[in-house]
Amino acid sequence: MSDLIGRTLGHYRIVEKIGAGGMGVVYRAHDERLDRDVAIKVLPEEVAQDAERLARFEREAKLLASLNHPNIATLHGLEEDDGRCFLVMEVVEGESLATVLARGAIPVDEALPIALQITEALEAAHERGIIHRDLKPANVMVAAEDRVKVLDFGLAKAFDRQGSTPSSPESIAESPTITAEMTRAGTLLGTAAYMSPEQARGKRVDKRTDIWAFGCCLYESLTGKRPFFGETVSDTLVELLEREPDWDALPEETPFAIRRLLHRCLEKDQRQRLRDIGEARVVIGDPSRWPADDQTGAVSPKPAGWGAKLVFALGAAVITGIVVGVTVWMAVRPLVPRVTRLSIPLPAEVSPSIAVSPDGMQVVYVDPNGGFSVRALDELTPRHLTGLGSPGQPFISPDGKWIGFFDGLKSLKKVPMTGGPPVLVCSLGGTAAMGASWAHDGTIIFATDDPGTGLWRVPGAGGEAELLTTPKQGNGDHHWPHALPGGRAVLFSVRRYGLADPQVAVLDLDSGAVKTLLPGSHPMYLPTGHLIYGTSGSLRAVGFDLGELETVGTSVPVLEQVATTRTGQIGVSVANDGTLVYLPGGIQGVSRRLVWVDRQGNEELLPVPPAAYMIPRISPDGTSVALDNREPSANIWIWDFEREAMTRFTFETAAYPVWTPDGQMLVFTAFDKGVGNLTWRVTDGTAMEERLLEGPNSRYPTSITPDGTRLVYREEAGPTGLDVAMLTLG
Repeated sequence: MSDLIGRTLGHYRIVEKIGAGGMGVVYRAHDERLDRDVAIKVLPEEVAQDAERLARFEREAKLLASLNHPNIATLHGLEEDDGRCFLVMEVVEGESLATVLARGAIPVDEALPIALQITEALEAAHERGIIHRDLKPANVMVAAEDRVKVLDFGLAKAFDRQGSTPSSPESIAESPTITAEMTRAGTLLGTAAYMSPEQARGKRVDKRTDIWAFGCCLYESLTGKRPFFGETVSDTLVELLEREPDWDALPEETPFAIRRLLHRCLEKDQRQRLRDIGEARVVIGDPSRWPADDQTGAVSPKPAGWGAKLVFALGAAVITGIVVGVTVWMAVRPLVPRVTRLSIPLPAEVSPSIAVSPDGMQVVYVDPNGGFSVRALDELTPRHLTGLGSPGQPFISPDGKWIGFFDGLKSLKKVPMTGGPPVLVCSLGGTAAMGASWAHDGTIIFATDDPGTGLWRVPGAGGEAELLTTPKQGNGDHHWPHALPGGRAVLFSVRRYGLADPQVAVLDLDSGAVKTLLPGSHPMYLPTGHLIYGTSGSLRAVGFDLGELETVGTSVPVLEQVATTRTGQIGVSVANDGTLVYLPGGIQGVSRRLVWVDRQGNEELLPVPPAAYMIPRISPDGTSVALDNREPSANIWIWDFEREAMTRFTFETAAYPVWTPDGQMLVFTAFDKGVGNLTWRVTDGTAMEERLLEGPNSRYPTSITPDGTRLVYREEAGPTGLDVAMLTLG
C-alpha cells in the first residue's frame, strides 16, 4: 500500500509509512480539517470486505475510543473512504520499547518508571473491561521525557474473525498471535514470547493475560532478554508452557519486592497469578512498601504518574466519634453487666462506614485524607493504610486478618489488617456498593445499587460473583447484608421505592426463600441471640431465633441519634464479644417539602410527603409537576395536583426532568454504569424510554426551545468542567 503516500483518505493526507503488522499498515497523516498530525491504520481487505466482521470491529472501536488516559494512545475513530476502512489514532513521537531494548537492558532506576506507567495504562483499561491481549515492547512507545504510551488496546479482539461470546468457545484467533496473517514467518515469533499459557492453549483469556505480558516486558527490560525464547514459534511456546525464566539473569540491584512481583506475574497457573495490575502499580510506585532490608539504594522510581503519600492529621475541630462498650446488653439482658465506655476523637467529616474486629480490639474507619485508619483500643494513635484507591465501607474477615472494602464504583477488594497491597476480589461494573459481610465459610456477600439485582456472593479469595436475590419489580432494592452464623441465612434491608419505610428481611440460602421481619434497615446479629437494626436515626434491638429465622418478643431502643445515611446505612459495628462501636449523628441527607409561592412571597404548603426532592418542573398545562427524587436512589416521580397522587415515572436511576412544550414527553438523564445518557419517554407511560444521545460523557437536559425542535443540555467536559450544548430533536 505504499502507493497511498501523498494521497488523501477523507480529509487525511498520507505523509509517510511508519509501520506494518498483521493488523494493518500504519501511516503518518495530516488532518487537513483540524490541522494536526495523526496515525492512520488501514485495515486489511479481509476485514473491510466482511460486513459482519466490520460491524463487530466498529463496536469494539467505539469502546476503545472511550479510553482516555495519559498512558494510552488515543483512538479517535473508525472511518471509511473509497472502500478503504481505517482507524484514526493519536500519533506518538518517540521510539518503541522494543527499539530501546534492542540496545540492551535498561537500568533498574529507569525501567521501573516505564513499568509503572504501563501498569497505570492497563489498570485504566481493565477498569473499563478492556483487555489488551497483545501487550509487548513493540506496542509500548517511550516518548519525550520518558512518557510511556501503550498502543493498540483491545484491537486483537476486534480483529478476531469469529469473535467470542459468553456462550461460545473462545476463538483461537482472539489470541492476537495466532491468525492466518500472523502465521507468516517472523510475524508470530515476535509476539509469541509474550503470550500467556492460556492464550497459547487457545483458552478463554481475561485481564491476567495482560499481567503475564506485563511481567514479560518488565523482565526483558531488566535483563535485556525475553523470559521465554526459542528459535521457532513451537520452541518458544514449549518454553513458556514448560520452563521457568532464568531468574538469575535479573541484575543484583533488583529489589526483592520487584523480584517477588515478577514471580507473581509470570505464574503459569492463572489462578495463582497476580489478580489485579493495580497491585503491581502499588508495589512499583511505593518503595516504602518494600521490605526494610531491601537494598533499594537509588532504585526508587521517578514520580511519573503516581501521587505522594497522604498523611493523616487530626485537626482542632473533632467530634466524639465512637463509643465502645457492651451497651447493647443493657437493653436485651435481664442482668446489668459491667459496662465500659470510651471515645475516640475523629474529624468531623468522617464517613459513617466503620468496622470493629471480631475480638473487639481494633476499629477501622475511613481516613478523610485517604485510605483507612486502624485504631487498636490498647494504643493511643491509629495506624494508616494507604494506596487503596478510593476505599469505603470496610468489613472484617471472621479471623480478623483481612479488611474487605469497596474501591469506589470499580471493585470489591481486601487488604491485610497489618497493611500491604490490596487484593482484588471481584469487579462491580460501575455500580455503587451497598454493604458487605464476610461469612464464616469464607465467602463474601455484598450488594450494589443496581436496581435489577439484589445480593451477590463471591469467594473471599476472589472469583466470579453469584447472584443470590433478584428484587421483584416495584418492591425495592436489597442492601446492607449481614451473614448469620452457620452459613444458612443472610439478614439484609429491603429499600422500598417511593416514600415507604425500609424493611428488615432474611434470606434462607438453602431454599432461596425471603422473609420480611420488621420495619428497619442495616440489620446485624449479636452472639447473645438478638438482632439490632436502624430506624429513624436510632438503634433498636429485638430477640432473634436462628433456627426459625424469626424475631422473638418486642423490640427495645438501644441508642438514639446514630449516624444514618439516606440509603439506610447505620454507623454501627458489633464484635463477637458484644463490643458495640457506633458513630453518633442522626439521619443524614435532606428532606424537602413542596410549596406554591406567589409573587408577594406568600407560601402555600402542598400535601406532598417530604423527601429528597430536587428540580421541580411544572407541566405545560399546569396539572402536574415532575420531581427529581434522590431518595432512596435518583428517580423521577410525577405529582398530580388535582388527584393529589404521586406516580413513579422511571424505574432505573434517572434525574433532571424536562417537559416538551406539548407536555407529551419528558426528557431526562438515565444513568448506566455511572454515565448519564439523554433519554425521553411519553408521559402517559405507554411506551418504553428511548435514548436520544449516549456516549462516554454524562449529559443533563436543562430546557427545550418553545417550538420543541432543540434541546439545550450540559455535558461533562473532563477536567475542565461542564459545557453547554444543543441537540436537534427528531
